[in-house]
Amino acid sequence: MKTANSRLWTPDYCRVFLANLLLLVAGNAMGSMFSLYIFTRGGTELDVGISSYIQAVACLLTRPLAGWFLDHRSRRSILMLAVFSLIFVQFGYVFAISLVLVQFIRFVNSVLTAVATTGVMTNAYDSLSEESFAEGVGFFGFSNSVSNAIAPGVGLWLWLEYGAAGVFGMLSVSTLVAYLLLRKFNFHEIPAEKRVPFRKEKLRDLVYEKNALPASILEGFVSLAYGAVNPYLSVFLLQRDILEAPGFFYTAQACGTFSARLFVGKISKYYGEAPIVYSSAVFFTAGSLGMIFSTSPALILAGAFLIGLGYGLTNAGFQIMSVRIVSEDRRGAASATYSSSWDVCAAFGGLISGVLITLFSYQTTFCLILLIYPIYVLVYIFVISKHPSAFRNLPSAES
Repeated sequence: MKTANSRLWTPDYCRVFLANLLLLVAGNAMGSMFSLYIFTRGGTELDVGISSYIQAVACLLTRPLAGWFLDHRSRRSILMLAVFSLIFVQFGYVFAISLVLVQFIRFVNSVLTAVATTGVMTNAYDSLSEESFAEGVGFFGFSNSVSNAIAPGVGLWLWLEYGAAGVFGMLSVSTLVAYLLLRKFNFHEIPAEKRVPFRKEKLRDLVYEKNALPASILEGFVSLAYGAVNPYLSVFLLQRDILEAPGFFYTAQACGTFSARLFVGKISKYYGEAPIVYSSAVFFTAGSLGMIFSTSPALILAGAFLIGLGYGLTNAGFQIMSVRIVSEDRRGAASATYSSSWDVCAAFGGLISGVLITLFSYQTTFCLILLIYPIYVLVYIFVISKHPSAFRNLPSAES
């Protein structure tokens, strides 16, 4: 029987869970329409790719430092400052007068988002008891996949209905609500005696958490493909003009993501991450082929559903894996490592597609991106599955 201290849905966990969901919805809503926004400012597909590269650089520079600060200084101050600043920075796109200024705002926005999401994830781990830890991390990962599925459709709808002011206004309101939720959160600071001075920290430990690296690599492959397709997906669907409204694609994807939650926990508990890797590769490939080649709205939506299943499985399963054997005083670094893999690889994917689309077509580019999934499976089989953080190498695997 669970005690009061082992309950999952405590007030603190609910606050940080909702704050995370709101921040991710804001970020992913921007992702689906940002290419359209760039085009209205006179930019090209290459400018969209450059924007993705700027985001990658910002996250790569920021997340390791944010993780160190969370583990060695304060869990609260850096998070609250970043979230509060985001409220105003995101609305700055409405007033940007040139593409150069847009890209500068993108850099600042990405820095603050990297700090905020790393901080929220770290504090979420702190709010969980030992008994509810795996389940709580799983739900937290599921919130990531839900935002990936729902927010792009919301962002696209807001853009088509209300333009830049509607989208970026929604982002700011969403971030404001997240800030208000976090103000009531009870932060658990690391005791001074457990803090390693900066001058004594190993360079490797500043850059990444080694025990979170295997799951982060797997998630990196998923995000590389996601980032290569998502910034251009709205334009691709509008050009094909098969769906009555491209937002239906994201709705079907969201349904797939929600469906994954019904069985991802049991899969992780009894079989580990191997079925998640293999099945997600199949779902992503089959779903993408349906989206690229099908001329039937029903088949395109079926493809979206399969892609959603893949996101629902991987985001929840790999996030549990990333902190399974990480000590409490390294959770900030683990969060930074895992989040960096998504941000950097997704942004790099966007840059790759920006270059490929200028050389080939959208359809050819998306087909080339599918080559990522066989590599993803092979890396798991020959490298990741042998690491101690893999479920099958643990004495006990709970979902």
